[in-house]
Amino acid sequence: MTRAIGLVLLAPLAGFALEAALGAGEFRLHARAWGTTLVVAGGAAALALLLGIPTGLALAHTRRSVFRTLTILPLLLPPVLAAAAWLGARLPIPGAAGCGVLLGALYWPVVALLLDASLRRLPADAIDAAEIHLTPSRMLRVVVWPHVRPAILSAALLVFLLAASEFTVPALFIVPTISMTIYEEMSAFRTASAASAAIPLLALAVGLAFALRRIPMIPPAKPARPFLNGAPLAGVRSMAGVVWLTAIAPAAIFASRAGSFFRTISMNVDAILWSGAIAGATALLLVAWGSLSPRRSRLEPLWLATLALPGVVAGFGALQVARHTSLLPLLGPSGALLVLALMARFAFAAWLPLREPVDLRQLEAAELSGLSPVRIWWRITAPALLPRAAAAGAIVFVLALGEIGPVVLLSPPGRLTASQHLFNLMHYGYDEVVASIALLLFGATALVTWSGMHVGRLRTNRLAA
Repeated sequence: MTRAIGLVLLAPLAGFALEAALGAGEFRLHARAWGTTLVVAGGAAALALLLGIPTGLALAHTRRSVFRTLTILPLLLPPVLAAAAWLGARLPIPGAAGCGVLLGALYWPVVALLLDASLRRLPADAIDAAEIHLTPSRMLRVVVWPHVRPAILSAALLVFLLAASEFTVPALFIVPTISMTIYEEMSAFRTASAASAAIPLLALAVGLAFALRRIPMIPPAKPARPFLNGAPLAGVRSMAGVVWLTAIAPAAIFASRAGSFFRTISMNVDAILWSGAIAGATALLLVAWGSLSPRRSRLEPLWLATLALPGVVAGFGALQVARHTSLLPLLGPSGALLVLALMARFAFAAWLPLREPVDLRQLEAAELSGLSPVRIWWRITAPALLPRAAAAGAIVFVLALGEIGPVVLLSPPGRLTASQHLFNLMHYGYDEVVASIALLLFGATALVTWSGMHVGRLRTNRLAA
């Protein structure tokens, strides 16, 4: 059942890949768009490394969950909020380099989190031996760097791909990246050309997804063996503190320009409720699916590829599948097709936190003791799964809340999500309405992120009481 649903969630990617294969004869290099994309994505990757490495080092040397929440928050924010903060700060319209800075400010948590996950697996005995025989700088070169190098390089490539695939920020500032080119080709009904233009992105996403299977993405519960102290640790923590402060700075920018916040929100309540319904349905369905059989799957790289590709890929693929199966009249007007596209896009984000919540040896012992699969799931898997399920649901909810690519293609007539409404309004300038909706989206993302990160602690406290 789980694998069957997982294959259904790959249908949009398969539909897009099929369209790309059929349109291979119309393939064009789009050299100008790729040149701009290299500037945007390369700048984003460079800034992500600059901000993410000290933050990841600081994370590995602390146990406080608030810092992990502040690290994850920028990654879950809708990209349109980064553009809104830029305009709200009255900065000049950015070009390709400016878009790279904006996207790097969103995606640096990828570097920090993967580096933290790698450092928490650093063998403590290797650090102990190195401290006896090596100087601190040599220990970093000989022991720490070889261990974390694959994670850092993979994180940089993932940031590059995410930035190259991002559509919202380049579209707002009219920077012709390849993701914007794909959308323009679709808007002109040159679907085969649009699909073939994304072939390099598709190949890079699939290759990177398979490479990332060897990189630990979820840190173990135990803290890392501290290997920094004194002035180096103080310096890393100072740099990370500045990064964490900048993560919440957009809220101050939006609040300073929001004006009549509550009146604006009341006027746009329909879009807000529709956004919540779509995001909630996506999160609920994906968490329910991921909870059925929380184990590794060979389909994971393909789910990750769908997440790393432009959002319009999932939307366009779902649209093509619905057309060829004659389901478009049934699924389109109700919003079900949009939910399917969002589920396909964020399947990996839901699956990863739910994967292997219990040690396999514990499950094997339960099976040997004669417990039925239902009782094993209810008494062993479910209690371990509950905090992760809440966290996964929160992540998917805020990601779906801020998604624009599939929404632009698949929203039913007369329906707008809050992010899509904000995206449309920003084409006409920055005013109180834009600031108010941006502040609402920022606050909702921060609240849901904090709740998802702390649900396990709240459950533990309640049981202890």
